[in-house]
Amino acid sequence: MTWSCNPELASRVTQDYVASGPLLFNAIQGFLAAQCLLAPIMFPEPTISDIKKIANTTFDFIIVGAGTAGAVVANRLSEANWSILLLEAGGNPTLGTEIPALYVNNYETKVDWNFRTEPQKYACLNYKDQKCYWPRGKVLGGTSSINGMFYLRGNKQDYDDWSSTTSTDWNYESVLEYFNKSENVVLLNDTMDFDMKYHGLNGYLNAQYNGKIHPLEQVIIDANKELGSLFVKDFNGNTQMGVGIAFTTLKDGKRQSTINTFLKPIKNQHNLHVLPNVYVDKIIFDNNTAKGVHIRTKYGYSKVFATKEIILSAGTINSPVILLNSGMKRRHYDNNDFKREEIILPIGENLQDHIYAPIFYKMKSSDDANTLENIFKAYYQYITEQKGPLSDLSPHRVISFINTTDSNSKTPDIQNHFFVAYPNQSNLVDLFGKHALSSQFLNMFAALNKDHLIITIFVTLLRPKSNGVIETNDIDSSVKIKANYLEDQDDLETLIRGMKHAIKLEKTEAFKKADLTLHWFEIDACAPYDKKSDQFLECIARHLTGTLYHAVGTNKMGSMDDSSSVVDETLKVRFVNKLRVIDASIMPNIVKGNPMAAVIMIAEKGADFIKKDWMK
Repeated sequence: MTWSCNPELASRVTQDYVASGPLLFNAIQGFLAAQCLLAPIMFPEPTISDIKKIANTTFDFIIVGAGTAGAVVANRLSEANWSILLLEAGGNPTLGTEIPALYVNNYETKVDWNFRTEPQKYACLNYKDQKCYWPRGKVLGGTSSINGMFYLRGNKQDYDDWSSTTSTDWNYESVLEYFNKSENVVLLNDTMDFDMKYHGLNGYLNAQYNGKIHPLEQVIIDANKELGSLFVKDFNGNTQMGVGIAFTTLKDGKRQSTINTFLKPIKNQHNLHVLPNVYVDKIIFDNNTAKGVHIRTKYGYSKVFATKEIILSAGTINSPVILLNSGMKRRHYDNNDFKREEIILPIGENLQDHIYAPIFYKMKSSDDANTLENIFKAYYQYITEQKGPLSDLSPHRVISFINTTDSNSKTPDIQNHFFVAYPNQSNLVDLFGKHALSSQFLNMFAALNKDHLIITIFVTLLRPKSNGVIETNDIDSSVKIKANYLEDQDDLETLIRGMKHAIKLEKTEAFKKADLTLHWFEIDACAPYDKKSDQFLECIARHLTGTLYHAVGTNKMGSMDDSSSVVDETLKVRFVNKLRVIDASIMPNIVKGNPMAAVIMIAEKGADFIKKDWMK
């Protein structure tokens, strides 16, 4: 809807609705104004003149992908007097990307790559063609422009484990500095002290904690406490184990994506050139040195070159795809003895993700928040004030972390998200519909949701042993996502233990007082099993599998003697020169929590590696 920032056209549209009454007329005026105010076109689509101007031009650095990581890298490198070209396949954010409560509605739109996995053998069995849905941001800001906005750093042990296979640069104490560097912590409606050792005050990224707890959130917290979970004030602080309210990347009722936080403040920087709607097909090599990139726009194909480095920040799927399309997997490299030999880099391997099995609770409700009239009022309040139910993630902010085998452990194996669906939730957002579950399931959910509030607990496996791979089609270079979910029996057993824990909530006084009762949707394949059996839980897990869209690891970081790694400890691609990967794909192992914060940390640290190399 970028046309709404054209004053002449916007005026013509609003005049067409003058006779419809003041509420609708004012709403349309507000909507058009909000599009420009909340989602301005910060970086115009390049013209043919712009493309001709950069064709065969040389920059100091080319960054591929202006997403969660790429925007951060561009910001930090622009602090030096280097010329930087930042290329993004998607366009500018829309009004839809900026409204916190409606983030799901960005899925399957122009700001989403709309990936789906290859058919799964052991998971997503209730999905169309058994293909799991993978939304990824195809927009400036990348997935930080369409994600759930939870700011969770993971567990301290995650980074100490990274350092054990790489270097001490990646242990928790070392990365904490970079988490804090990017953060501007904001505490709302709260009087309790936070340990500021774990937080930054001067970063670009708003990490907001709102201590005003919704009554339903309090019910969920109280129920988890009855099961032995401690209330955790700060999941990013000293301990992660327990239940609490998550930090979110919000400010004044708006999403804090990396375009809003890291790119918008420097959009007029003289040495930064940002081009949206530009695809990078492959990297140009001169022997084993990266020299430039092949780009594709609606005007055709061009080449652009870099004197210092090419930086891939295209994400867990597209970064390995670009490397594979560049012929990187099987190439002749110079080894340490200066001999030419063929080495196969494990590009696209080590794919890891957080998957969940859902547990459903229901409560009779006559709440009318999702009537069309009230949705319209909520929209109007948001676009005129940036307040109201659409401006926040409440009541969905409760998170819990548990260890299903050791209640005294400091590291979890299960994370629980609690999603509240008021009656007729699909009028506002349709999460399961976006995932393309079977029509049978969607109809059952909608029927129950007509007069019931439904709480879905996303019982999430934090450290999967079933790893996948990203491949490309030899004929057309299209991507193949082989997720391989639940192939390892240990993953299934951990998930079942987590499901059993979630089922225990029904017996808590908190849930009883709220009249929340367990509900099983009738899945034909699961009908033969007793609902109290492990076989039944396995069936539910395999059929209603979902993903939190946290894919990582496909360009694994490791030491130079680690043959399973693609990049070294400073994120340089092995065996080639002047090429780095800085995004979620470098994670050796997935972090125990939502990965956005970790990706931003990686970008901050990667930018420092580059500065140290080139500012000597």
